[in-house]
Amino acid sequence: MITSAPQGRPARAAWAAAAAVLRRSPLLLFTVLTVAVFAVLRPDFLSIAGFLDIGQQIAVVAVIAFAMTAVIVARGIDISVGATLAVSGVVAALVLQAGAPAPVAMAAAVLTGAAIGTLNGVLVGLLGVSPLIATLGTMAFGNGAALALSGSSSVGVQSTAMLMPGGSYVGPVPSSLIIALVCMAGWALVLRYTLYGRWLYAVGGNIDAARSALAPARLVQMSTFVLSGAFAGLGAIIMIGRVGSAQPLAGQGLEFAAITAVVVGGAKLSGGVGGVGGTMLGATFVGVITAGLSFLQLPQQAIYVITGLLVIVAVLATQRSELAGLLRGLRRSGGAPSAGGPRRELALAGVGKRFPGVRALHDVTFSLRAGEVTALAGENGAGKSTLVKVLAGVHEPDSGRVELDGTPVRLRSADDARAVGVSVIHQHFSLVPDLTVLHNLFLGREPTRLGALRLPLMRRRAAKLFADLELGIDPDTPVAGLTVGEQQLVEVAKAMLDDSWLIVMDEPTSALSTRERERLYALVRRLVARDVAVLYISHKMEEVFDLCDRVVVLRDGAFIGERATADIDEAGLITMMVGRTVDQVFPHRAAETGEVLLEIDAIGDGGRLRDASLTVRAGEVVALAGLMGSGRSEVLRCAAGLARHSRGRIAVAGAELRPGDRVRANGAGVAYVPEDRHREGIVQAMSVADNIALAWLRRHSRWGLVPAGAAAVVEDGISRLGVKPPTPGTAAGVLSGGNQQKVVLARWLATEPRVLLLDEPTNGVDVGAKAEIHGLIADLKDRGIAVLMVSSELPEVLGVADRIVVMHAGRTAGELPRGSSEEEVMALAFGRAAPAATS
Repeated sequence: MITSAPQGRPARAAWAAAAAVLRRSPLLLFTVLTVAVFAVLRPDFLSIAGFLDIGQQIAVVAVIAFAMTAVIVARGIDISVGATLAVSGVVAALVLQAGAPAPVAMAAAVLTGAAIGTLNGVLVGLLGVSPLIATLGTMAFGNGAALALSGSSSVGVQSTAMLMPGGSYVGPVPSSLIIALVCMAGWALVLRYTLYGRWLYAVGGNIDAARSALAPARLVQMSTFVLSGAFAGLGAIIMIGRVGSAQPLAGQGLEFAAITAVVVGGAKLSGGVGGVGGTMLGATFVGVITAGLSFLQLPQQAIYVITGLLVIVAVLATQRSELAGLLRGLRRSGGAPSAGGPRRELALAGVGKRFPGVRALHDVTFSLRAGEVTALAGENGAGKSTLVKVLAGVHEPDSGRVELDGTPVRLRSADDARAVGVSVIHQHFSLVPDLTVLHNLFLGREPTRLGALRLPLMRRRAAKLFADLELGIDPDTPVAGLTVGEQQLVEVAKAMLDDSWLIVMDEPTSALSTRERERLYALVRRLVARDVAVLYISHKMEEVFDLCDRVVVLRDGAFIGERATADIDEAGLITMMVGRTVDQVFPHRAAETGEVLLEIDAIGDGGRLRDASLTVRAGEVVALAGLMGSGRSEVLRCAAGLARHSRGRIAVAGAELRPGDRVRANGAGVAYVPEDRHREGIVQAMSVADNIALAWLRRHSRWGLVPAGAAAVVEDGISRLGVKPPTPGTAAGVLSGGNQQKVVLARWLATEPRVLLLDEPTNGVDVGAKAEIHGLIADLKDRGIAVLMVSSELPEVLGVADRIVVMHAGRTAGELPRGSSEEEVMALAFGRAAPAATS
């Protein structure tokens, strides 16, 4: 039975709902407040005439800003739109004066804008010129062309049809506003329901990953500028209707208004984020300011100042995460002890941390003591990264406390952490490649005298530090010239310059060669001898047991326990980590092999890769082993069409592939999972669903639209790979490393490959995820898929592969059967032996 609500309750509910919307959208709240202020200052601002004026102000800005949204989402910027509008309007007016009908003049305006946009697109998308520099040049060209063509004066327009888009009304509503709303609806459909829209967000979020997923990245970037120019031409038509003529300076300031509308509407200048709904709200905000200040009849100088201040406030209100990060960076320690003194133990007591809908840490209690290497172990998603961020001062705990030698401390920033002697070395280095090692060591803490660097002092301190740590690195070498392993050692040296007694190392050997790992291990042992504490995070079991004194285990954000490494074995540690027994991390399952699906014959790329040959059959896993730099990854990239081989041949099921054609390679059934999932794998700002479907859409999209079957493909990928959380709308960037790797695998399995190329498929994932991934590989063998895998972990190579092909110095050094030893693999890898190949 439906009963009526008590008197007044619907009104209160409606008000509460409106208030909730305003709280969620600070820009909407700010716009409403701005309208209210103008209404108080000028009551007639809320008249019908006032709203119509706002609508007309909004229309031109919105039409241009919608296309600008696409430019910014794809990580570009276009400051030439105002000049493009001006020259497009002048061209249209001159075409009318020449006797052409209005539709031809309108087409001339749009085509002129598109032509200038094409010039921008070629410069940015194809030639790689900075968007700011390219569009700055075309802005000057457009302004000059508009003045030259018009004779520096307005060009009158008498055509009624030409004036209608910007000067007529449909009932009480300006035609220009209707055009803007139609454009918004069109752009919303494109961004949400088309393959092109997915490509835009992928290119802006991660251009390397987009390219790897078969998106035509450069053409997408180019197209956004073409569209930006075309919509500037449409804006010119609307502007002519408003003022009755083409003005050579009509677009002055419009680029500022359009970019402002996009940014305050929620788009990020770093790319990958934005939408036309927010842009429309941003355009409304700009239109309200412009119309309101016009109503107040203020001097133009005052209008510029007030507009600028209001825009700055709006940007700060809408870009809250960036503002919060800035404030955290500016915040300094309050009451944290100095680094001096005998601080030898850092204790976490009941530390907890929650994020919306997620309990990241719960009741974590353990200590870190000087002179020990403590391993932090747990599955991906166990809370390790959150705990590291607590120690680094990025996150403050919601519960519990951190104590230094029994005294509570607050770690609210990186400065706080450094002040108590804690340094964190992340997987992704904080070094500046173009600076020398010396300048990287002292970056942000350079000793100066009267503003000049004290280089002799810097050199003395660096030389002493390198001598103490036994690092044979030239301080004057640019960091870009160092190997990854040497860069890792420089990061450790930076931490020691801070007088750090506790160093956190997050997956420090994930990208190192065997020799570089040994150098790092030796350095860790020297640090311990100097009474330094090391918190070591690694998914490699041999490192935990060979290097660490204790291991602390987290699971689902909770502290499970700690053990001396001498008192626990690998199986016991895995059980603590995953809460279940994992019988085999690298399982092997025999499968019946079929025809040769991948044939690589004497390929070379003119660089590191010289002469590589191998075959992979259906239902077979072949592992490529070798030292880092031996050409393993280059073989995979050539087979995937991401790199071009200059000699030799690559064939799939007997059909030869054309060098460097990744689209045809995928069409032939080749799928490639890259080594670096952050650089070429996931697009962090995109959802799990969009990441998984990204490559599948290329083949299955009809007329550029996202087909209905995409949702089923996503659900199947999430279920098959066990992605957690199993929520398609979750942003991929918030997932743990192992689940991000599963998303990348799900993307390529959705394309139903015949040949699967895996470059370090379990790098940086926990033992539970490793077992799941290798179980999946065994399933793929049963389905007759040919798998070619690169791995730097010899236990993985020996455990999973049916055959092992070893690379040395860019050449195939030999082939080994299943059951070979590590010594046999390494002998070939170092070029010291060449046993006869076996089939």
